Amino acid sequence: MLEYRKARPDEREAYIDLANYAFKIDFESIIPKAYGKDIDSSSIHMVAADEQGRLRALVAVYPEPMNVGGIPLRAGYLGIVSVHPRARGEGHMKVLMNKWLEEAPQSYDMLVLYGQRQRYEYFDFTLGGVRMKYSVGKDNARHALKHENEQGLSIRPLFEIDGAAAFARKLNEARPAHVQREEGQMALILSGLEQRPLGVLDGDRLIGYVVASKTGKEINELAMANTEDIPRAIKAYLAHSGEDWISILAPEYETELNACLSRFAENYTIETSDMYHIIDFARVLEAYLTLKHRTQGLAPGEFSAVLDGQPVTARVDETGVTVERSAKPGAPELDKQQAQTLLLTPHGRYAAARVPAGWFPLPIFWYTADKF
Repeated sequence: MLEYRKARPDEREAYIDLANYAFKIDFESIIPKAYGKDIDSSSIHMVAADEQGRLRALVAVYPEPMNVGGIPLRAGYLGIVSVHPRARGEGHMKVLMNKWLEEAPQSYDMLVLYGQRQRYEYFDFTLGGVRMKYSVGKDNARHALKHENEQGLSIRPLFEIDGAAAFARKLNEARPAHVQREEGQMALILSGLEQRPLGVLDGDRLIGYVVASKTGKEINELAMANTEDIPRAIKAYLAHSGEDWISILAPEYETELNACLSRFAENYTIETSDMYHIIDFARVLEAYLTLKHRTQGLAPGEFSAVLDGQPVTARVDETGVTVERSAKPGAPELDKQQAQTLLLTPHGRYAAARVPAGWFPLPIFWYTADKF
């Protein structure tokens, strides 16, 4: 008889082998923050084990405590959805997903994942969030950045530089929203998913870092101690990469970064950022409305609704953002998918709810290094 339960520490090799077999990759090297040597991540894995104790399927949730606009938020990134090829079609993924969703409210305000849209809509995840993507080429650097002096800047592997982990942690925590990253794990975090963390030095002084994709054609994360150094850092990275074009990803709420990139990028697109399953609507609303209010600004107003059975009323006035766990009489009632579509996408404008202009979508974003 099959047993659905949390993995045990002695099953480390078994759950990694199952994931490797299902995905045809090496998770110990691809996601070292969770599967590196001497890391026991058994507690984050829900598994299906047969009568012989063999693992037939697993689903994991990686805890990612956040600070969003000064408000703590409990997030978990769901991933490593794996089923042994000989056990496919037996319903194990559905059972394990539902077990996690039953347990999640005890530990999380929101779950996040990256995956095929319709597959995870069955489990009430919604594709949304906001990701800015800029395209920058050599001609942009040659003309728009011709007065930017990149002389003296060098690009080196970040963790070959003394003090890099503490420096990267400081820049991450200075962001208006961030997933908490432990300093001792910083090298594992930033090198995950085959990324290349690179330090930007001015002489022998570390002034920022770039997290590049495996090919070097995409900057998945850019952090500079001083925003005025962004243009010259981009110019230096273009020369370092040898690419004619690169793309740069950014969250909407990092307004100084976006303002800078928009001045010289050839083009930009606004894209979705992962899929989300909101557990505590009031908490998520309070955090991300506060973030948006402090960074991009929000029009004064009020929004009241019952979201997946949870009554909420949010207000923005001269004192800031307030969110109550109650709804006004006659407030619209939305099911989970309707509520998440309203909060997370521009398609919420078609919903039967009155919302002040510009409040939604919420500016939820996930850096690649924090994915799982």
